[in-house]
Amino acid sequence: MQTKLTGRLVILVAACGLASPIFADTTAEDAKDYRISIMTVLRGHIGATSMTVRGLVDDHGQLAAHADGLANGIAELQYVFQEGSVVDDSEALPVIWEQPEKFAAAIKKAEDATVAFKEAVGSGDSEAIGAAFRNVGMSCRGCHDDFRVAHD
Repeated sequence: MQTKLTGRLVILVAACGLASPIFADTTAEDAKDYRISIMTVLRGHIGATSMTVRGLVDDHGQLAAHADGLANGIAELQYVFQEGSVVDDSEALPVIWEQPEKFAAAIKKAEDATVAFKEAVGSGDSEAIGAAFRNVGMSCRGCHDDFRVAHD
């Protein structure tokens, strides 16, 4: 039994060792595509949350799931802006990498806002939910204003 377990562990470790170079060689295009995927998910959660908070759709428990999705997606942002991933029609501005402390602070502000929003949703207090959601929106807007190509 011990020999089987040891053999399986050796195979697992070897497989991880072979796979890790694959994950380490993310192309700039793949990094950009992944970032776009995360931002698209965030946009979906923002849109659905907005409709729920404004009372345009009933909340059948999905608001908590959207709050979780926002918090999880925002937490991922610190990993999706790889240096050199501004390719093709990327909307990310070079200032992200020129002022990394400022960018990190903007992400932290958004993380804090989404955590506070999750807490407000958990409280069930509609006024607190609305105020916390506005703060999420302001943190997103602040980041977009400084670090994303402007849209007309």
